[in-house]
Amino acid sequence: MKKYIFSVLMAAMAAFTFSSCEDVPEPYTQPTQPAGPGNTDPNQKGSESNPYTVAEAIALIKAGTAPSTAVCVKGKITAVTFFNETYSSLSYNIADEGSSDVIEVYSGKGKDGANFSSKDDLKVGQTVVVKGIVKAFTKNDGTIVNEIDKNSTIISIENTGTTTPDTPATGKGSLSDPYNVAEAIAAIKAGTAPTTQVYLTGIISDVAFYNETYKSITYYISDDGKSKDMQVYSGKGLNGADFASKEDLKVGQKVTILGKIMKFTDKNGNDIMEVDKTSSIVKIEGEGTGGGEVKPDPKPDPTPGEVATGDNGGFENWTDSKPTNWNTNSAGNASLTKSEDAHSGKYSVQVAGTSNTNKRLGYKEMSLKAGKYTIKFYAKAATATGASVCPGHVAVNDGTVDSQNYNYTKQYVKVSNTEWTLVEQEMTIEKDGTYSIVIMNAKNPGAAVLIDDFTFLLGSTAIIK
Repeated sequence: MKKYIFSVLMAAMAAFTFSSCEDVPEPYTQPTQPAGPGNTDPNQKGSESNPYTVAEAIALIKAGTAPSTAVCVKGKITAVTFFNETYSSLSYNIADEGSSDVIEVYSGKGKDGANFSSKDDLKVGQTVVVKGIVKAFTKNDGTIVNEIDKNSTIISIENTGTTTPDTPATGKGSLSDPYNVAEAIAAIKAGTAPTTQVYLTGIISDVAFYNETYKSITYYISDDGKSKDMQVYSGKGLNGADFASKEDLKVGQKVTILGKIMKFTDKNGNDIMEVDKTSSIVKIEGEGTGGGEVKPDPKPDPTPGEVATGDNGGFENWTDSKPTNWNTNSAGNASLTKSEDAHSGKYSVQVAGTSNTNKRLGYKEMSLKAGKYTIKFYAKAATATGASVCPGHVAVNDGTVDSQNYNYTKQYVKVSNTEWTLVEQEMTIEKDGTYSIVIMNAKNPGAAVLIDDFTFLLGSTAIIK
């Protein structure tokens, strides 16, 4: 009997010991390195001395057998896409030599976990061994991206790389003999499109979307400037410069582009011929017409005067688990959480709802002039229940919200959880003063809603972006 009791006690002590040693994951903001591979063998596949190739890592992701702990992957940098100033991190793509299959290293850290200082800290052509968690990430359009998750670290860097990807020196696709749009599409369909970046020319037929986060523009080109034959997805400006607004490109301009040509299949199964993200313009010809599907330039703006401006309309920046500049006073009463279901960029904000009362997402108080403003944002229901939203504003007097006088447009917009809906309405500020701009999540139905890509404009001047 004593032996039995002793055995029970020893088992209980063992269970307590193991349960007490569980690791508690730290938040993303902590500069910790990911855990290493679970196997202690230093030469196991996925270790520093025997890293996975990019192809091997992708195969694990697709098979659903990727480790839940950090592993090492070796690849050549094919593009450096984004520097995150908040986290001092870089997003970049790596691939095996001669392959077009890439893994995106999302918001990664430098050598041994060091901070990056700029986008120039990594170069295309460098070979790196990266340690992090490999996974599949599904974007809001249904596209699946193979990635190494945030907070990865670089174990080693080989060679100096170059500031520009490999491109054809001569022949078709070179600067002296660029593809036209028809030739580029034919190469894509035939499966003969180069895996490296090439030069191509086309005439802008539509300027579709400006991405405030990445300072890029998505636009369409064709040989005749009339049809939307090829999409230039999230492209950069002349010599890789940032765009300032959608108006930086005009329909009718002829452009020579350096980028990777490829086929993209959307969630509906439609094939889109495109120039992949991170392309740059090397030459712009003509002033353009401003016609096509691009709206003509508006009349001169009213003078904003001393109107204050604000940012983080894309909800990419968060402080203490709250989107920066949002819900800083009682104008906003909703519970807010970060969502990776984004209209653009990486994040949107989820605004909680309730059937008992209207909930509000509120921007920080701002000094605004009397006038007619335009409010724009994208909304999507977080659940199948759907949601209803309505923008408005409220006066803030001596730091106190005039809670009895919320001014809404009263144009309620119902949104579903299957697609992002653009909400664009006019709003009149009757007199100069201090205000908070709000979005109501209506109590009918009172379910959670996602908000992204918010702008507030006076004429074409962005007050909040």
